[in-house]
Order: sequence, then C-alpha cells, then structure tokens
Amino acid sequence: MGTSLREVYDLFMQQITDYRLTDLFETSEDDFDTYLEAWLIFSINDFSQCDQSLAYDEYAKEFCITLTAQNKVILSTLMMKYWLQKLVNDVTQMNLHITDRDFKIASEAQNLREKTTYLNIVKEKCSQMLQNYDYGNVEWDDWANQSFEGD
Repeated sequence: MGTSLREVYDLFMQQITDYRLTDLFETSEDDFDTYLEAWLIFSINDFSQCDQSLAYDEYAKEFCITLTAQNKVILSTLMMKYWLQKLVNDVTQMNLHITDRDFKIASEAQNLREKTTYLNIVKEKCSQMLQNYDYGNVEWDDWANQSFEGD
C-alpha cells in the first residue's frame, strides 16, 4: 500500500487559504480530489528527478509506493505554484466589488501585482527546493571521476 494522494493534498491545503477549495471539499470529496489531481500531475512532471517512482493508481487514489516526507512536501509545494498561477490568470479574481471606479481599478492592479510577486517567490522556492534535492542525490564519487551522468 502506497502513499495516498490525499496526504499530498493535505500538505498542499496546509500551505494555502482558499475558501472555494474548502467549500468544494465539504461539498464533494471526489470532485475535490479530481480538481487537485490536475495540479498534482503538473507537479509530478516538474519533479522528474525524484528518486522514487511517482506512478500512482488513478482508481485507488494512491501512489504505487510510500513516498518520503521530503518528496510529499516538494510535490505539495509544486502544487501551490500551479494554484497560484491559476489565481494570477483568473480574470474573475479581479472583481473586488468596490464602488469607487478609480479605487477599484487601482485595487485590482495592486491585487494582481501582489499575486504575481508572490507567484514569483513560490516559483523561486520550488526551483531552490528542486536544486537542493538534486544536490542531495548526487553521487560525488561519479563527479570526482568526471562522470556527470552517474553511470
């Protein structure tokens, strides 16, 4: 029995605040799982250098093996990157319902600017996590022998 996808989803949800996702979970856990699975797939693709297989059973909703805590955290953080990208790209998020037109336009621009800045911070964090992960899995004897592929 491997790691449940829900374990990664739980770590992801601990990093964000999104009332729409919370409502979706309370309404239908199956729909919630299906919605988050897309971000998980993107995350798995980004985490191609993982030292464990990230294959999972779509029907059992679990990975084929038990993932390490580090690998679950990396996947959940990568999911956060894709969640933020969706927020930045979501035009409907720009509706702040403020009556004063000039203030509304300035607030929407500021809101987008802040989300974009935060997205860039998370992208940098993901990149650094993946680099640190790579360095932790290097066979230094291979490097000393000028074998950079680890063969």
